[in-house]
Amino acid sequence: MTNPLSIVGDLEAMRKAQNLTQEELAMRAGVSRMTVSRIEAGFDPKLSTVWELSRALGLELVLVPKALRREVQHFIQSGGKVVGQPAGIEAPKSVVDLLR
Repeated sequence: MTNPLSIVGDLEAMRKAQNLTQEELAMRAGVSRMTVSRIEAGFDPKLSTVWELSRALGLELVLVPKALRREVQHFIQSGGKVVGQPAGIEAPKSVVDLLR
């Protein structure tokens, strides 16, 4: 997602995936249910609140340089594998090996 507020949508989706009500998430995060409701309705949250909601959902926020966002997103979606890279003994040397 390219929307800078997509994190709010991601938090809401994770809350629902974990079958949590807004009240339950609020209690875990130490905020009010109204705070969760307002954030999910599109009101700008405080960064500290986003961190607490993320923590309460078992997520960790990671800041990624804009220039690397697409590559990092693809890497995560591929399960940490470089797409198209052969596995096992036939795999090419890693960047780390090449720099030794």
